[in-house]
Amino acid sequence: MDTNVNRAAAPATPLVAIRNLQLEASTARGTAHILRGIDLDIGRGRILGVVGESGSGKSSLASCLLRLLPANISRVGGSVAFDGTELLQLSDAEMASWRGRRVAMIFQDPMTALNPLFTVATHLVDVLRRRYPEISRQDALQRARDALVSVGIADAQLRLAAYPHQLSGGMRQRVMIAMALLVEPDLLVADEPTTALDATVEAQIVDLLEALRRKFSGSIVFISHHLGLVAQLCDDLCVMYGGTVVETGPVAEVLARPRHPYTRALLECELEDDAHEGRLKSIPGEVQDPVKPMTACVFAPRCEHAQAQCLAGVPQPSDVGAGHRATCFRLEEIR
Repeated sequence: MDTNVNRAAAPATPLVAIRNLQLEASTARGTAHILRGIDLDIGRGRILGVVGESGSGKSSLASCLLRLLPANISRVGGSVAFDGTELLQLSDAEMASWRGRRVAMIFQDPMTALNPLFTVATHLVDVLRRRYPEISRQDALQRARDALVSVGIADAQLRLAAYPHQLSGGMRQRVMIAMALLVEPDLLVADEPTTALDATVEAQIVDLLEALRRKFSGSIVFISHHLGLVAQLCDDLCVMYGGTVVETGPVAEVLARPRHPYTRALLECELEDDAHEGRLKSIPGEVQDPVKPMTACVFAPRCEHAQAQCLAGVPQPSDVGAGHRATCFRLEEIR
């Protein structure tokens, strides 16, 4: 994994400023605390990578950015300020007008995100007409063809007439990317866009995203469980655990000098091409039950460095470098 990428620091004024974001859901066992006070900035023109285990809150964070939340959500608190507009205070109609215009999303599973009853052309043209109501169908179809070409789909004219089930997983994902880019959003959220793809197609999608980042002028949130992809694509990194943010900063800095024990544990579990044969590393224990209140460090039960203070209170984020923050009681002792 290459962590020696030299990327400039994010601008002082972020595109999106998230403060004390809380998300709770009603369950049969009680209230589940999905997000527990998230503080995070998304820089203008930057790619922010968000990593963490399943259940860490990555996809829930993405859902909050678009306010596409399941029916059992009982409370959303805090602030999500998008270029000065508080998204959590917008009406449903106002928020709907933002989706597909200023913010767009590439979903994790394109087979469920694409409507099986409509052709690729219908999907792309509908997106364009929502963004540009005055566009003619002829112009929309031409832009749709160009978008398919730009994401590496051969025989674009033929693919426009295809239905989602007639495309491979990689092609469906490329259609999703084309739909998002036709919107020309200020913020693009990509929720694990390579999870369901085989290694060959994943590499193609990564190459595509690398090419698109040079053309795309907006900001991107790239959610992934693959630290190698994040190191390759992203400018900044957010590490999530148990519905909290445990470490943030420039991607090269965080990966080269991780300060939180969980970030270090994730890196140790990452498979390297030149790794020696042997037992795969893992993090023992389980993620904290979201129904239980957080009265201690959320990672303490699984942390090899945990002491009495880690079990007696909740640590606060601390600056550990230029733009680099971590949430741990023992930052000065563990280096």
